[in-house]
Amino acid sequence: MKKNTILLLLIIMTGFTSLNIEAQKKDKLFKMEGNLGLFYDMYDYNTTNYPTFRPRYENNIVRFTANANIQIGKHFSLPFGINISNRKTTYNLPNLPDENLFNYVQNPRNNIHIDPTYKWIKGHLGSHTPNYSTLTTGDIQIFGVGVDINPGKFILSANYGKSQIAIEPDILLNVPGAYKQNLFGARIGFGKIEGSKFTLNFIKIKDDVNSVITQPIAYDPIEGITISPLIEIKLAKKLTIKTETAASIYTNNLLAGPIPFDNDIIDAVSNYVTVNSSSVADFSHATSLQWKSKTFLLGGEVKYIGPGFMPVGYRNIEKDIIDYKLNTGFKLFKKKLDVKGMFGVRTNNIKNTTLQTTKRIISNMNLFAQFSKVFSVNVNYNNFGFRNNLDDNTLRVEMVNNSLSIAPSYQIQSKTKQHVITAVFSLNNFEQYDTTVLDFIATDSKTYNANYMLIFKNIPLNIGLTGMYLQNKSSLTDLNITNYGIMAGYRLFNKKLRPSVSINYATITRDNFTPDKRINAKLKLKYKINKKMKLKISYLLNNNKYGDSRPGAILNENKIQFSILKKL
Repeated sequence: MKKNTILLLLIIMTGFTSLNIEAQKKDKLFKMEGNLGLFYDMYDYNTTNYPTFRPRYENNIVRFTANANIQIGKHFSLPFGINISNRKTTYNLPNLPDENLFNYVQNPRNNIHIDPTYKWIKGHLGSHTPNYSTLTTGDIQIFGVGVDINPGKFILSANYGKSQIAIEPDILLNVPGAYKQNLFGARIGFGKIEGSKFTLNFIKIKDDVNSVITQPIAYDPIEGITISPLIEIKLAKKLTIKTETAASIYTNNLLAGPIPFDNDIIDAVSNYVTVNSSSVADFSHATSLQWKSKTFLLGGEVKYIGPGFMPVGYRNIEKDIIDYKLNTGFKLFKKKLDVKGMFGVRTNNIKNTTLQTTKRIISNMNLFAQFSKVFSVNVNYNNFGFRNNLDDNTLRVEMVNNSLSIAPSYQIQSKTKQHVITAVFSLNNFEQYDTTVLDFIATDSKTYNANYMLIFKNIPLNIGLTGMYLQNKSSLTDLNITNYGIMAGYRLFNKKLRPSVSINYATITRDNFTPDKRINAKLKLKYKINKKMKLKISYLLNNNKYGDSRPGAILNENKIQFSILKKL
């Protein structure tokens, strides 16, 4: 792994050096813009009387990023991106114990892509994520090829690539394994890709059952297709409607037995997707209507997802639901008052596929008011509810969460100083039906946070103070956290060097245990090497001494971060 990473970085850095030289020779025809970044994270820890502690970070992580665009002439551009690291895992895919350079480049934890563009045609080479619609595909990264064509009002897109590399299972290394998976997508229609349009979308995903020698643990090979017509139209200057109906055929296990009867329709469908005893077919629908002006917004959406529907171009989706949403907003008094709100109801088990039906209520309101040049207030309210329809107290699920936060901000200006005072006051109430006591348990949380920043205008010095108190209380638990912090930043050598330091001290009290004590210290150094290159170094220390909850336990964490950023 380390050899692959180092080799790839050397190749890339050499290539960029050559490109910069060529760019200087061809300023008129050749233009290159973007940035490069090289990052290194070191994490270490030691414990006393804390055998169950699990490290929060990986150690010795190297990352390289490059995001740039090469412009050649008036119409041709070559955007590209490189984001690679020596990390061993990703958040949603199995671990690969050993890989060669080719597999390393294709691994979804990395992202390497080139997207050549000429007028109305755009290509994709390498890692990219096809995004057609909310009911077909939008969050599965593939390594392969793709093209988007939009001359005039004609739309054509096609994508093909590997969405998962093959991994042999290994019980000793706790590797469940995975099949190689390919994704193919296409859409055709008229309009503008980023605007009003009508398109017919098609997505197919399939696991290769022959890509591994041993069948992965707890993973069955799958195959599925999703097809949908999508209409997005501006009915008027400020009124837009978007509607989509999608159908899918999804086979949960390619190794399952055949369907025990003959059917002409199934035989016809089998030409495009494998159909067996594990296959399901269903549909979904989503329609939204929105009226939007500079000062007012009003919109609504209804969405239905069938119990057997699967948008194969998404990793996860909640099925057998119907959603109703209403959102609105307005800006008044020259945008000094900005109000946004949303209300929605989600009900599942529409087709009675399970024993329970649940209903969730979601609402949100945000208000921002600028009373003067120096004083403003932000208010946010959220409500979330969930319940099922069972009368059996042992299976009953019911909960309601309400949260309110108020955040004022005040500034004081003088010839030599600027004072910025901010505060946040928040309340959170969470009620849940507890089946063990057959009654509702309420958890109330209160947070008080105050911050003060002093900015000197004649000298390059900033000083900040912060304080926070949190109380989380229920009939079962009682948690109290108090935190105090101070920070300071300075600028040296004509503002090229910017050191800063912050220290926080917190006490954490759980129930009747003696308090845990935590000291957090962070030192940062930012150095501007030249107009296009910056260096950053930071050191973080966490010292935790636990009370009676973990007698005699001590945890020390050290994290060093180093980065070089360069503009091209």
